[in-house]
Amino acid sequence: KGAFPLMDCVERKGGEGAPEFVPDDSQVEYMKKIDACHEYIRAGESYELCLTTRLRSRSKINPYKFYGRQRRLNPAPYSAFLRLSEHLSVCSSSPERFLRISRDGWVESKPIKGTRRRGLCPEEDVEIARELQLCEKDRAENLMIVDLVRNDLGRICQTGSVHCPKLMSIESFTTVHQLVSTIRGQLLPQLDAFDCVRATFPMGSMTGAPKRRSLVLLDELESSARGIYSGSIGYFSLNGAADLSVCIRTGVFNKEGMKLGAGGAITILSKAEEEWEEMLLKTKALVQCARTFCAAK
Repeated sequence: KGAFPLMDCVERKGGEGAPEFVPDDSQVEYMKKIDACHEYIRAGESYELCLTTRLRSRSKINPYKFYGRQRRLNPAPYSAFLRLSEHLSVCSSSPERFLRISRDGWVESKPIKGTRRRGLCPEEDVEIARELQLCEKDRAENLMIVDLVRNDLGRICQTGSVHCPKLMSIESFTTVHQLVSTIRGQLLPQLDAFDCVRATFPMGSMTGAPKRRSLVLLDELESSARGIYSGSIGYFSLNGAADLSVCIRTGVFNKEGMKLGAGGAITILSKAEEEWEEMLLKTKALVQCARTFCAAK
């Protein structure tokens, strides 16, 4: 269901060559952490936990050339390239909006919860999108994050202005279908874009519900720091406007090679093996881009 074979993404250790991408958590370790999430949920500590891990490659890749190839192979509305130093660059092909704030104070957030691969033919593609649209688990995940984002915006927006014009719409990209909701509200007149980010960061789709307690639990469970992954890239304008993405589908390049993060929301309905496969699916576009880049060298 919306998965692709493990070997499409992560090569096994041993054999003729070293693995191209290695996750910080093995499949067994990741699935044990999903079991721990279930225990926290049963104990009433959280409703939903966005568990993540990191995949690493020692391949030496030119970040700027990689970004150009990434834009061609996996175009996304919030793509970004950051060259932070001689040995540190970020290439993002994020499809997810954290916040857009207009000059007149309207705030919009578009959380994503629910991901499936694209079909091999038009008929399969339509069926996969339809299955995602109707999936009880994914709809529950999405609804919990919508409620969380509504609560975040409700603390900084005018009373009665927070609303959800689109609930669980399908948005399709080169490699995946996504279940996306839109939440909007009118910022209080005494607040600005910085106040809005301060009150809502990090994006609820990358944490869980309730947000603060979920962050504490995830800090205990995850084996490495997320870094910029699940953070945000964007701009603040002098006229008061801002537009910020969620850092998913994002590769970080340093002296050691390339690192990318991926994960998924764990609820009581989650099945460990399916969550592992969904995590890998979210890395597929970047991994394929790296492999085609290396093949073209």
